[in-house]
Amino acid sequence: MIEKESASVVIVENQPLMLTALSTALSADGMTVLAEVEQGKQVLEVAKRLTPDLILFSISYPDMDDLQSISSLRKEVPASLILAIVSGELDGQDQTVLDYGAHGVLTRVTPRSELLGVIKEMLQEKT
Repeated sequence: MIEKESASVVIVENQPLMLTALSTALSADGMTVLAEVEQGKQVLEVAKRLTPDLILFSISYPDMDDLQSISSLRKEVPASLILAIVSGELDGQDQTVLDYGAHGVLTRVTPRSELLGVIKEMLQEKT
């Protein structure tokens, strides 16, 4: 079990305002944000180098590159949990992301308190 306050996180997000908001919220809640990364090939490099407890990955759906990145992260950095954030605008989006290897999925409109609660749950369940 990993305590929320000692958890390390890598945030993957293309929108600068959302990236700042996520980073601020996680840091304010006691988590260590190791890196803020835009989607692309650097995601895997950063995650392999830092091996965070959790990767918070915002999906630019229906971008197959994001789905492939999640699949690669799951295989190459198995110690890191992956929580995907999706738009929620397409049917089956949640299941598709889970099928590609995410450990959990939330939508962009999920309240901050719920996001932090889900992260805490995931970290507590991690062995």
